[in-house]
Amino acid sequence: MRQSKTKLAKCITTSAYFYGMAGKERRSYLLLIFLLVVMTAVAPFINILIPKYIIEEIMGNQNIRNIVIYVLFIVVGNYCIAVLHKIFQEERSKKEDWISRMFDLKMSEKSMKMKYEDMEMESVLDAEQKAEIGMSWYSGGIRGLSDCIIGICSAIVTFLGVVWVVSRISLWLLLAALLAVVVEAFCTSKINQASQEVFEKTPAINKFYSYIYTRITNREYAKELRLYDGTQLVEKKAIHNAKELNKMDNECALKQFAWGIPGVFASTISYSFSYCYLGAMVLQKQLTIGEFVMCITAIETFTNGCLLSIINHSQQLMLKCNFMHAFIEYMSLDNDKKEGTQTIKREDFEEIRFNKVSFKYPGADKYTLKDIDLTIHKEERISIVGLNGAGKSTLVKLLCGLYDVTEGEIQVNGKSIREYQYEEYVRLLSVVFQDFKLFGYSLDENIQVGEAENHLEGEEKTEGHLQDIYDMSGISQWVSTLKNKGNTLMSKAFDEEGVEPSGGQAQKIAIARALYCDAPLVILDEPTAALDPVAEFEIYNHFNQLIQNKTAIYISHRLSSCKFCDKIIVLGENTILETGTHEELLALNGIYAEMFQTQAGWYVEKG
Repeated sequence: MRQSKTKLAKCITTSAYFYGMAGKERRSYLLLIFLLVVMTAVAPFINILIPKYIIEEIMGNQNIRNIVIYVLFIVVGNYCIAVLHKIFQEERSKKEDWISRMFDLKMSEKSMKMKYEDMEMESVLDAEQKAEIGMSWYSGGIRGLSDCIIGICSAIVTFLGVVWVVSRISLWLLLAALLAVVVEAFCTSKINQASQEVFEKTPAINKFYSYIYTRITNREYAKELRLYDGTQLVEKKAIHNAKELNKMDNECALKQFAWGIPGVFASTISYSFSYCYLGAMVLQKQLTIGEFVMCITAIETFTNGCLLSIINHSQQLMLKCNFMHAFIEYMSLDNDKKEGTQTIKREDFEEIRFNKVSFKYPGADKYTLKDIDLTIHKEERISIVGLNGAGKSTLVKLLCGLYDVTEGEIQVNGKSIREYQYEEYVRLLSVVFQDFKLFGYSLDENIQVGEAENHLEGEEKTEGHLQDIYDMSGISQWVSTLKNKGNTLMSKAFDEEGVEPSGGQAQKIAIARALYCDAPLVILDEPTAALDPVAEFEIYNHFNQLIQNKTAIYISHRLSSCKFCDKIIVLGENTILETGTHEELLALNGIYAEMFQTQAGWYVEKG
């Protein structure tokens, strides 16, 4: 009983949640649902009541005029309802399409705004997967919900009318139909339970399904698939995944088939009783042929159009609401980034300080960084070096606020970065990561990402400014060759006139994005790791000349960015091992000197 109350409460809260949101997006949607309920409820009575009068007229007075009127009433009535139903459904589809897109948008916004570290948690990934499939495959979203609501409400109205019609003939007919419906309803609940069990098991498998059938077939994997004959590996994984899903679906279908048989049997017995009972009444002159037809149609409507519809749609509603509730749970996750209240202007930036900062990733036992003490002053050039896995990129992610420190504090101008409004704080940063991404939008849009947030108050960045950015980042000549110039899409997926930038061009676009942002603190986190050390040095040196009067942090496991920096930080063993200028660290003859000597051959060879 308690479980039933829980399901009912979830059903009510879920329906209220989605209809509340739907009403805000399209106010007329709820009125449209009400009109569909009324029309669906009234429609059956045309075919229940009017045939009785036609048959009785044929069997009695045989007045052609009356017969034609009754027939026209049925034809015109059904036609008008069919036309109205089509109009309403068409309008409903338009509104539901918009509402569904809004739900997708809200889910996307949730994913984009949640804490970066939570995006890697298994529980969050599962919640996101359940929310996605719960709103599509299993429930049908707002349309599936409204199908159930319309079915239940209209069936209740029709039910009351049919009970009034049949009860005037015999209550035994209603009782027989009711018993059959109870059996069918019980069987349907078991069928729905099987579907729910599959839903609970599928998120983990569906993640691999999505990876295989959507992501891995993208162009980014095209070279490896062809050069290493990776098709066989993917097909093997796909077949294994399909077998797992097919096995679950077959088990579900078998259970549903087994529980469907008793329901069909109960329905057959009920109809047999109704025909025999009414037929006997006709033979005994207790019922006219017209009343016989009316009762048979009414019983059919009572069983399938009313009771079964109410019960099945109610069970479907609870099932769909359970699926859709996963969306509410995902949207309710308390993992939005917590912000401070302090503001900070770009020109007020003075220093960043790591004060005894330690960090370990969620769920990890070992520290990635331990007891980091580091101060970076305004307009200072810092190079952070170390071997792979030393924690260089992690340090940047902490600095960007993507992760919270485990111990200690990161301060800007003497205040914890958590005291600042996040949008205010990130305006201080221009970051180019090693795994930077370009969007499938235009070149200018890729450079102007977050333009509204990044503009200084009252500042307008004109086409002339964009041209300056082209020049400074070295893409001006390339842009001049593009047919649509800055409006060229950076992907051929959406436009055949789009382009796929080379690795070097993509790097320059990422750098142009950082320059356009015009933040006081610039960070390059190994964006040129795929290049040789000399080429990397040339890019860093050029970039260093472009960002005069700014603070810069260069992250690399190589040393090409070190010579022109004011201070070098050497990371290793999860902490800072050495600090100093290039000359000081060479004189120290420690880890940095050893790394430099190892890589020196590159520099000597290139002169």
